[in-house]
Amino acid sequence: MGRHFALLMQSVALGAVVLILLRGCCAARAVWTSAHGASARPLGGRLDAAQRLRRCSAAVAEVARYERVEITLPPAEIYADPFDPAQVEVTGEFITPSGRTLRVPGFYYQGYVRSRAPDGEEVLTPEGRGVFKVRFAWGETGSYRYRVTLRDRSGVRQVGTGAFRVRPGPRKGFVRRSAAAPLYFQYESGASCFPIGENIQMPERGGSYDYDLWVGHLADHGGNYFRFWVGGLDNPLLLEHLPASPGDGAGLGRYDQQSAWRIDHIMELGEARAVLAQMCIDSFDAVQMRSEGPWGWWERNPYNAANGGSAATPADFFRDAEAKRLFRQRLRYIVARWGYSSSLFAWELWNEWDQTTGYDSALMAAWHREMARYLRDLDPWQHLITTSFGNTTGDPAVDGLAETEFVQSHQYGATDVAGAVSAVCLEKARTYGKPHLFAELGADTGGRLERNPVILGSVLHDGLWASMLSRGAGSAMVWWWDSVERNELYDAFSAAVAFAADVDWVKENLQPAATRVRFPADDRPAGYGTLTLIGPADPWSRASAASKPRTFHVGTDGVVSSYESLSRVLHGVSNHADLHNPITFEADYPAPGQFLVNVDGVSAHGGAKLAIVLDGKPALSLDFPSTDPDDPHIMRKYDKSYAIEVPAGAHTITAENIGADWVYASYSFTNYLAAPNLRVLALSNAHSALIMSRP
Repeated sequence: MGRHFALLMQSVALGAVVLILLRGCCAARAVWTSAHGASARPLGGRLDAAQRLRRCSAAVAEVARYERVEITLPPAEIYADPFDPAQVEVTGEFITPSGRTLRVPGFYYQGYVRSRAPDGEEVLTPEGRGVFKVRFAWGETGSYRYRVTLRDRSGVRQVGTGAFRVRPGPRKGFVRRSAAAPLYFQYESGASCFPIGENIQMPERGGSYDYDLWVGHLADHGGNYFRFWVGGLDNPLLLEHLPASPGDGAGLGRYDQQSAWRIDHIMELGEARAVLAQMCIDSFDAVQMRSEGPWGWWERNPYNAANGGSAATPADFFRDAEAKRLFRQRLRYIVARWGYSSSLFAWELWNEWDQTTGYDSALMAAWHREMARYLRDLDPWQHLITTSFGNTTGDPAVDGLAETEFVQSHQYGATDVAGAVSAVCLEKARTYGKPHLFAELGADTGGRLERNPVILGSVLHDGLWASMLSRGAGSAMVWWWDSVERNELYDAFSAAVAFAADVDWVKENLQPAATRVRFPADDRPAGYGTLTLIGPADPWSRASAASKPRTFHVGTDGVVSSYESLSRVLHGVSNHADLHNPITFEADYPAPGQFLVNVDGVSAHGGAKLAIVLDGKPALSLDFPSTDPDDPHIMRKYDKSYAIEVPAGAHTITAENIGADWVYASYSFTNYLAAPNLRVLALSNAHSALIMSRP
């Protein structure tokens, strides 16, 4: 192929891109099959294509600030593994107008053209041959110079130089943690950044077309954030996996180019629609044994020694030097290919880490610190770094690290969504003093309840507003994006976005405000109302305050002490003995009433036994056995309210599970509440206040 150099200004449908295309003679005789790319082909000629590229120089181009500059190098088939920087390493060095030098890693790339089959399935057809690319974007205006080097077994050579200009533009820049208001985010421009959106974990059969639909509708209603995964088995965005067929180029240390092309499309879509994307790099299921959960796929993980990797067990993934080297290599590829984008909100190293087989808090904290520091050193754009846990409490050993730049919570099954979201947001803000996102929220983990648009709409609404009014750094992100689409629930985002847009979250730096709700003196109803307490805490971690015996003072005005640690699960004394958590209430009944335990599911793995004690004396004992081998995981046959009579006056009431396993429960106090039955959330500062009330 003859040498030539071309500079193209390319306006594509998904955003402006500058493509600086360097082509030269390929060399040597070799065979390379790109991962999910073009078929292998022999090459003839000299090995050292890099020597000829040394003479190329770039003309001057101009882009708006934070728009992409892309440098393309010639076909890479001369390398047996173009993903391994020990074999071939391409690096761009960019000198900013102020004289700062930035090093950006390059990456292997195979292009595709997409089309859609009659049944709606996405079809990706390879376009051209595999190449190396370097991507760059920056916010400083003025003239830039760059050079590209290539290192292989022959040494380090310069393969291209050039220059371009950056002009002012509308983009706000990369997202940072605010120094002035450390619980919130802001753009490099100084504007507040308050993410409002949802999870859009992975595509279905439509591939990248699915994201056109989902992200498009979210953006049409003002949403500015979504969270997606590049891990997870059977995910069309999964980068590293075992070969699906002989010769497809996939495997340990190699990155699926169809998946990568789809991620390109997703990031460009975010840039075009001004929507931030949080990239979750890996997930618990990759290192969970299939026997421990329906999503575990350790047995099919390329890092597994049984598949040719170096990790004999899931825990070895986090200990083994070779496994860690390969994970760092994956991080390098991810930063090289997508780090340029100011629409990339954050790197999430791991999803629901505590669900991994043999979770070890100290080991995971050390691994997270090591990988986050590597990522911070590698990433010139300094994107935020985080991780997440399946239990709402998280793990203080990881969440408390300086390398965890904001914390996240996941919550499924809360009946009082507003109360649960608010309590967790306020508690995480107090505990860590850093931004907190409610990154997953749902009525249940299986999606059964979310099929009901009324239930999903309520979860979506309450999550959006309760997080905003409880010092959340963004809205709570509902999980079931496909149900949001199917039931056309996007209007819920519109209202929250319109409200949030009127608040400068960084400048206002609002604080929690105490509220008191009372009836007007001349309009007080006769008698007293029922107060129902639905615990916001989900204590599946020993670190949770809710997984220990707790005492709560319950006021007749509805105020409950330490409400954020009220558990919605009563653990028994056998299967989770270390989480056994009897709950005691200090209550002062203004008139005779009842105390009720409202059961909402019992474990079929041993059942439960409820004991209620009033003023130190047994008042009720009920056995909820699991005797039928066909019982589902959560038994519903015991779901009802179980009551004791309580005289007027001050009392101590204890609810305890003395059975084998867990029971979900809430608690009601009848003829007790002397105030309006409203949930009120409020933030304020010296000159303004935000208030939300909900029955």
